[in-house]
Amino acid sequence: MNDLQEAEIRDHRLRRLYGYWRSRHIADRPPGRAHLDPLEFRYAIGLVSLIDVEPGSLRFRFRLVAGSVTEHLGYEMTGRYLDEVPEDGMRAYLDDAYRRVVERRQALHENGERVIDHRIWRHESILLPCCADDGAVNLIVSARVTHRPQALAGGGAHHGQQR
Repeated sequence: MNDLQEAEIRDHRLRRLYGYWRSRHIADRPPGRAHLDPLEFRYAIGLVSLIDVEPGSLRFRFRLVAGSVTEHLGYEMTGRYLDEVPEDGMRAYLDDAYRRVVERRQALHENGERVIDHRIWRHESILLPCCADDGAVNLIVSARVTHRPQALAGGGAHHGQQR
């Protein structure tokens, strides 16, 4: 993954949020949660989910899940852990993405279609790491613009396949 450029982000709200997050960096380190003010990115609030990263275990807990994400998933994950996601493909897809963000301490951007658990997801998303004072990622800010997923014709799907 190369350093993400703002121009690569198509949705204006995601691009603006990414620029805000970059402006809050401390030297070359991603900002901490305390350095982000939700009032300064209220234009994206309905798109934002917050994922806590438990130190040491690399276990992820959904502090807040955007309403549109909950609607499209068909179940609520706020307050629950990633390992409680009932769909194998979705759980594996998110776990891989979150681990990459934590390991690299860099934003992750995705735009396009992905087949997960027999559904076609069309979305653009950014994952933005936030760091504790020691530099470890302890929070991921996820912002996602997504369309209602469509069932895959024929029912056969490969988990996490990008199209």
